[in-house]
Amino acid sequence: MCQIDETPFDAVAATYDDSFSQTLIGQQQRLAVRKNIMPILKGKNDLKILEINCGTGDDALWLTSLGHEVMATDASAQMIERAIMKASMVVAPGNVSFLQCPFERLYSLLKGQKFDVIFSNFSGLNCISFGELQILNNDLSSLLKPNGYLAVILFGKYTFWETLYYLVQLDLKQAFRRWSNKAVKVNLSYGITQSVYYYSVGQFQKLMYRFQLVQKRPVGLFVPPSYLENWVVKKPGFFKALNKMELKFSKVPLLSGLSDHTFLLFKNKVR
Repeated sequence: MCQIDETPFDAVAATYDDSFSQTLIGQQQRLAVRKNIMPILKGKNDLKILEINCGTGDDALWLTSLGHEVMATDASAQMIERAIMKASMVVAPGNVSFLQCPFERLYSLLKGQKFDVIFSNFSGLNCISFGELQILNNDLSSLLKPNGYLAVILFGKYTFWETLYYLVQLDLKQAFRRWSNKAVKVNLSYGITQSVYYYSVGQFQKLMYRFQLVQKRPVGLFVPPSYLENWVVKKPGFFKALNKMELKFSKVPLLSGLSDHTFLLFKNKVR
């Protein structure tokens, strides 16, 4: 296990499932991500998958339930602890292992291993800078098999939901925070912040130059950001209608930047 300093996400690990994974919005967005990644998993057995920023392990356990071998990593010791606890409660957790390790130590720790798929869900890569992404670009390419897949879910840069929500409140700073190319301090919990970088698809594609973008899809185009959970819970009929609209437009690449999250699928250029 990598010994590292405490991360901001340690402070929210205990409430992460309640505040996102188990919410209506969180569940719908996660289902959308799984639907998008399924074509590269379906009909294939025993893929070796590296999941980075795995959080409390929901996706790792889902991937192993499909018959794949998963190495799931996260910089947060508390997230990893909860993931291990969650796996221990599954009757047959499958071939999964959890490891506390930040992005910058992945290559040194896993050097020599090769994965079929590398997966980063729900904006973990938005937590590192342009320079750090350029380094990670090389590390992930080296860990991925030739023509292997990198599946990444980023924050949408121009999400209309967030812009509209904060404009109604006359909060211009928050309404356009994702439009910035500088680090934005985001509150995770009381007194706990995380620097977030909002990348456009084009920016991210240039930084990850060792990969070829093969697909992009909106995630959370009509389903709103998770901080609107209390609002949608009170409007089940409206939320159902939003889900129908989400499904209808889920395969329109041009709308990816306007959604809460963006699904990006890359192929390793290394032959």
